[in-house]
Amino acid sequence: MIGVIVYRLRAENSARLPIFHGRLVHGAIFTQLRKQSEALADFIHNKMNSKPFTVSALNWEKGNEKRARDFAVEKGKVYYLRLTALSGEVLEALLQPREAERLEIGRAVFSLEEILADGRCGTGLASVEDLIDGVSALPEMESVDFRFISPVSFRNFERDYPFPLPEFIFGSLADKWLQAGLPALFERQEVRDLARELPLGLWQGCSRKVYFASDRGMLAFEGRFSYLLRDVEPEQQKLLLMLAQFAVFAGVGRLTAQGFGQTQIEFKELKM
Repeated sequence: MIGVIVYRLRAENSARLPIFHGRLVHGAIFTQLRKQSEALADFIHNKMNSKPFTVSALNWEKGNEKRARDFAVEKGKVYYLRLTALSGEVLEALLQPREAERLEIGRAVFSLEEILADGRCGTGLASVEDLIDGVSALPEMESVDFRFISPVSFRNFERDYPFPLPEFIFGSLADKWLQAGLPALFERQEVRDLARELPLGLWQGCSRKVYFASDRGMLAFEGRFSYLLRDVEPEQQKLLLMLAQFAVFAGVGRLTAQGFGQTQIEFKELKM
């Protein structure tokens, strides 16, 4: 099973966090995983290059004010934290915390009031079979739209590459699928070659430098990008649609376990 869950948190104190504080959330979630299973946390930390979970910044559904210099946490205020799990063990651990358990993100301390996993706020649990069966039932599509709700970046020739080339988007998802140990339904290169031929449709976006530490940052992009599928053979289209649905759970690009690459998807049906 894989899943999208949301923690509803109430701030116990006021504090300042970096405007992009995914690394701090990453540390807080590792602490929670260690409470549930020290062996699982150690294995993920020491043995896995690609982490089987993603995190968001606080108030992920509203976004942060880009002009603000930092993120102000106010005592007593409610915040939401979006998490995804790409393995059954991690999902079970993230669903285990008790109400009123404390979560420390940097200098900010929160009490956990509720765990959402029932369809509210875009949450939900799924199996690989659900993803495959769901795609099989879809009609032919005109396009798939990716809305990146947190910054995305790739590495290309040892440099940050802040633009959503389709072979990077779907190649990243193919890698994440296989790294998560899901069934090998495709070859990595097959996906990249197929995606390379996709035309880019309407898009709105921008690039920017994102700092995730005082001395560390990377070039990234945000926005909404449409990829046209009308000329893709039906079976190949199903493969791309399955990976697109997987993006909701896995995120896209680098450092998804530190808040980058959060993704929402929309399909547009082909009109005959």
